[in-house]
Amino acid sequence: MYQHESYVYLDEAVANALYPDLKNKNLRNIGLERLGEIIDTMVIDNYGSLNILLKQENDFSLMRIEDGFSTIFFNLKGQLQEEVESLVEHQGLYFKEID
Repeated sequence: MYQHESYVYLDEAVANALYPDLKNKNLRNIGLERLGEIIDTMVIDNYGSLNILLKQENDFSLMRIEDGFSTIFFNLKGQLQEEVESLVEHQGLYFKEID
């Protein structure tokens, strides 16, 4: 997230219910500890999602952390895809491509 230009937003439902002060705000610079707390709350409470837009040159990719333990990527390409795949494998998880 800090290696690429990025924008981090809560889904409107999450912001309205849990974090009204963070509605429509870019959370990129709130600190990793605070961001981690928000993600933990969403995963533990099985509630909503967090969207991270990653910019690489003129393209945007979306990383969506959803309720439960789902993390979905859209439009990953090139170096960014390689970085994500490496991180996923390093964490002992798997990367599954869906058409």
